[in-house]
Amino acid sequence: EDMVPSTHGTTVPVVKREDWEIIDIDDQEVTLMDEGGNQKTDLNLPTYPPEMAGQIEEAWAGGENQVTVTVQSAVGIEQIIAFKKESA
Repeated sequence: EDMVPSTHGTTVPVVKREDWEIIDIDDQEVTLMDEGGNQKTDLNLPTYPPEMAGQIEEAWAGGENQVTVTVQSAVGIEQIIAFKKESA
């Protein structure tokens, strides 16, 4: 942690995490849907860690399985940071 005197102001990033369901993967582009039915089409599969993109595609299996991803956003950047394959 950073120690800042009480007389100084400091900026803190606003970090937001949301869960989305994968509804399509086209090349590296992911189409997601939230619980309210809103779609997100502006994300790609993650590049870090290197094996995560392949693991997500394998878990999704061309739409045969339901996969939920966690999207974290901060300082104007959104990234898939985790995924979970839902059991049927």
